[in-house]
Amino acid sequence: MIASVVGMRRRHQLLRALCLPAVAAVVLAGCAPGLAANPRFATDTGAGPQGAPLSTPAPAGPPPIDAPKNDDKLNWHDCTARLFGQAAVPAVPGVTLECGGYDADLDPINGATGTISIGVVRAKSAATPPTAGPLVMTTGTDLPSSDQLPVWLTHGGLDVLKTNPVVAVDRRGLGLSGSLDCRDLFSRQEMLDQAQFASGDDPVANLSAIVQTATTNCTDTIAPGDSSYDNAHAAEDLERLRSTWDVPTIALLGVGNGAQVALAYAGAHPNKVSRLVLDSPLPLGIAAEARAEQKVKGQQAALDAFVGQCVASNCPLGPDPKGAIDALLASARQGAGPGGVSVAALTDAIATALAFPRGDFVSSTNALAGTLAAARNGDASQLNDLVNDVETLRKTDGQFVNGCSDALNRPTPDRVRELVVQWNKLYPEFGTVGALDLVNCLAWPSGSTPPDPQNLKIPVLLLGVQNDPIVGNEGVAAVAATIINAGANSRRVMWQGVGHGASIYSACAIPPVQSYLKTGKVPQTDTYCPA
Repeated sequence: MIASVVGMRRRHQLLRALCLPAVAAVVLAGCAPGLAANPRFATDTGAGPQGAPLSTPAPAGPPPIDAPKNDDKLNWHDCTARLFGQAAVPAVPGVTLECGGYDADLDPINGATGTISIGVVRAKSAATPPTAGPLVMTTGTDLPSSDQLPVWLTHGGLDVLKTNPVVAVDRRGLGLSGSLDCRDLFSRQEMLDQAQFASGDDPVANLSAIVQTATTNCTDTIAPGDSSYDNAHAAEDLERLRSTWDVPTIALLGVGNGAQVALAYAGAHPNKVSRLVLDSPLPLGIAAEARAEQKVKGQQAALDAFVGQCVASNCPLGPDPKGAIDALLASARQGAGPGGVSVAALTDAIATALAFPRGDFVSSTNALAGTLAAARNGDASQLNDLVNDVETLRKTDGQFVNGCSDALNRPTPDRVRELVVQWNKLYPEFGTVGALDLVNCLAWPSGSTPPDPQNLKIPVLLLGVQNDPIVGNEGVAAVAATIINAGANSRRVMWQGVGHGASIYSACAIPPVQSYLKTGKVPQTDTYCPA
C-alpha cells in the first residue's frame, strides 16, 4: 500500500515537471502579443533575416490634396498686373497670379479628333506652403474663372491661399481658354436686345429668326466639336488637368455653373475627387424652363433686398427705389430707355450688378443706385459702361455656345409665349426677359444629361445664397438629394446676403471651406451666415 502511494507521488511530480515549461510558454506568449502577432518572430520565411516588413494600412477618410508632379507642363508665366487690371480690382499685396494652359482632347466622349486649348491661372501668396496641393476652381459659364479669381482674392479667397494655392480653370471658349467668335455683329446685338426693335408684334418669332442664324454660324465654326461644349466635356477638361499633373485626385470648388461641372466630374470620376465644394449649385438634369424660373426668382429676391437696403441708406434713387426702377424699365419697354438701352440690356445690367457686387452690400447698393439715378436724370454713361461689362463678361459667343449645350428639355416656342405672359405677372421686373432668354437655345442641337455621381466616397460641402440673381436658392436642396443618392453625406453653408457665390462674397463661408480642405471633414451641423 505504502509503495503504491509513493509510486503515485513520483508519477505526479514527473508530470508536474514536464508541464511547467509548457505553462510558462503559454504565459509568456500571453504577455507579449506584439511579438506573437509579428510574422518575423513566428516564422523564418521572408525577405532577409528580419522577414517582410509590415504593410501600412491606408489612412481613413478622404485622400490628401496632393501637389502636382508635372506642374511645369502648364508653362506658367506671371500675369498678376494684367488679370487684376482686367477684373478692375486693386492688386492684393503679396499675391502672385500666373497664367498657363494645356491641351485637352476636343471630344473624348464622342470621339471627334483634335485638341482644344484650356487656359488656367494659379494664385498663391507669400504664406502659401510651397508643397501644398492646389484647390481647382471653376465658375463655368457664369463668367470666366480667370475674371472671378482676382475678385475672390480681394475677399475671403486670400485666406484660402494660406493653406493651398488656387488654380482657376476657364471653360472652353471663355477667358484664357480662347474666345469664340462665331456670331456676326448684328446677331450678337439683336440677341442682347432680344430683338426688341425689330418689326412685328411677336417677340418670340422675331428673336427665333435671329437665333437660327446665330446657331448655324456657331455650330459651323466649332465643327466637328459641335457637341463638345457641355458640362460633361468641361468635366473631362478637368480630368486632363489631373492626368497632366499626375496626381491621383483633385480638390474642386465649383461656383454656379462651375458647380455643375464639378458635379459632372464627380459623376464620371468619383474616385478621383479628394474634396468637392459646390457653391450655388444646380442639379445636372434640371430642365431649361425650371432653371430659368429659378434665376428669375433669384433676381426678384435680390432686387427686393436691394430696395430694402436702398431705403435704409437713403440711396440716390430716393424714397421709392422700386418705383424708380419700374419707371426706367417702362421707358425701356417703350423704346425710350436711358441711353437708348433695351429692356433686356437694362435688366441684365441690374441683375449682373447685384450678382457680382464690388465692395460690401451698402457700398455696392449705393453705387448701383447712383448709376440708375444718373441715367434717370439724363446721364447714361455709367449705365452704358455697365451694359458693356455685361456683354464682355456674361454674353459672349463662348457663353452662348456653352450655355445652350447645357440647356436640357427646352420648351417649344408656344410654351415660351405662354411664359412671357405668365412670368410678366409673377415677376414684373424680370419675368418677360427671363422667358425670352429661353428662345436663345431653341435651335441648338439637343444634348444629354451627364450622369450623377454614384458611390461617392467623400463628404461634400454645399454652399448657397438666399438672394442669388444667377441661379436662385433652390438648387442646394436638390443637389443635397443627389449627394445622398450617391451614398455620401453633406453639410450646408447658407449666406443670407445678395450675390452669386457664398464663398466669393461672404467671409463667414470661408472658415468651413478652409476646415474642409484641411481635414476632409464637413462641419457637424449646417451653417447660416448673416447678410
